[in-house]
Amino acid sequence: MAATSLAPAGQEALIPVEELTGPEPVVHCADALDHLRTIPDASVDAVVTDPPYELGFLGKAWDASGIAYSVDVWAECLRVLKPGGHLAAFGATRTYHRMAVAVEDAGFEIRDSLHWLYGTGFPKGQDVGKLIDRRRDDHPGRRRFTAAFAALRDSAGWTNPQIDALFGFNGMAQHWTTQTKTAAVPTVEQWGRLKAQLGFEAPADVEDLVHELNGRKNAPGEAWEDREVIAKGHRVRGGSGVFPQLQSDTFDVTAPATAEAARWDGWNTALKPGHEPIVLARKPLEGTVASNVLAYGTGAMNTAACRTPPDDPAGRWPTNVLLSHAWAVDEAGWIVDGCADGCAEGCPVAELDLQSGRLTSGANPRRRGSDKFRDIYGDFKGQAVCKPVRGADAGGASRFYPAFRYQAKAPTSERPRLPDGTVHPTVKPVALMRWLVRLLTAPGGLVLDPFAGTGTTLEAARLEGFHSMGVEAKPEYAELCRLRLRRDVRG
Repeated sequence: MAATSLAPAGQEALIPVEELTGPEPVVHCADALDHLRTIPDASVDAVVTDPPYELGFLGKAWDASGIAYSVDVWAECLRVLKPGGHLAAFGATRTYHRMAVAVEDAGFEIRDSLHWLYGTGFPKGQDVGKLIDRRRDDHPGRRRFTAAFAALRDSAGWTNPQIDALFGFNGMAQHWTTQTKTAAVPTVEQWGRLKAQLGFEAPADVEDLVHELNGRKNAPGEAWEDREVIAKGHRVRGGSGVFPQLQSDTFDVTAPATAEAARWDGWNTALKPGHEPIVLARKPLEGTVASNVLAYGTGAMNTAACRTPPDDPAGRWPTNVLLSHAWAVDEAGWIVDGCADGCAEGCPVAELDLQSGRLTSGANPRRRGSDKFRDIYGDFKGQAVCKPVRGADAGGASRFYPAFRYQAKAPTSERPRLPDGTVHPTVKPVALMRWLVRLLTAPGGLVLDPFAGTGTTLEAARLEGFHSMGVEAKPEYAELCRLRLRRDVRG
């Protein structure tokens, strides 16, 4: 039996907790780079980590520090890995490339890119056809106001810098007096203060214009009300950030109201988020792959334990590939009905299989003298009988792409919460991390996560029978690690 521990950098574990089966995870509450420098050379079998994506997520400073682009951090990861040891690091679709370059500059060999697929990403783009129908052109009215206000400003003997100083602005008065496309109208409250401070009475038509334009701010254009409702849509959303629960709602499906909107109907400003890339890199080998594996136990991947299996004769998908709670599963543990009712987006892996159809791969021919070989190579001498190296199988195209992993986002049960309500906004699912550590770590190996977050990698390593060490800079998240690792081991 082993005890899970929470230990400050450079110290022994200070907080023993209940005993658990499996190797002992240890969490160090420390800066990642500082603690990496204390770890001995070539002592780690695999680095599996989820560093900040550098997007400023939810305004968090830790997600905009640039540490994921630090060559020094990845160079330390390289140093502590055994020769041939692998690194798997998550990134965002928009910033992954910068992290990958830093990893390569640190001395790693970029081996591949893995992709975590999920079906519950919240669309962040905008429908261009709808934007056109919502568009309200108030520029003529704003320019009428700015011309009138510029004259009132001049008659009062004020300047734009003085008006900016009145409100503590830096250049806003220019927008209130310009005739360019940046023309703007002050709020009703600001307008009242301008009249009081500058000492003028506004003409009635200018006064009405200020109130009219303020009343229409953020209101859709007239064409928006003319869009015809042609159907009711249904969607299931959720699984993102700190709100993992699925939410179901209906909405009106409307047709474009103008010719311009019809022309751009179906165009969008962004793709629906449905995957996150993972850089797969390796520390250079010492000698051949065979000699490196024999010497250090690193240099290769356990693909046999992580491969997508073919489907069964009934054409169903295995649940170890599609672990989403939105799928219907039979008693034998196979996906039977595709996406459950209401899951409009569907599963990207299933979609790939639908596009490819059911494929069948035959075994190697038993005779090298078969017609297949004779047609290509002509008659030749060789063994009369050849044992097949693989059997026939069947399934969709997804079974040929082990670099893609479908996994539903982490449910609430996998998101630890402190008594004060503190949670981590970007928790990875345990099953996904189990798949990664199983792929990259030899039996009995040590997994390092320098950006431990809430300790998902450490829990995954423990469940897979590996030793693990995590480093987390924020004390509240290190405490979430401790809470996670105190829980009973899941099967």
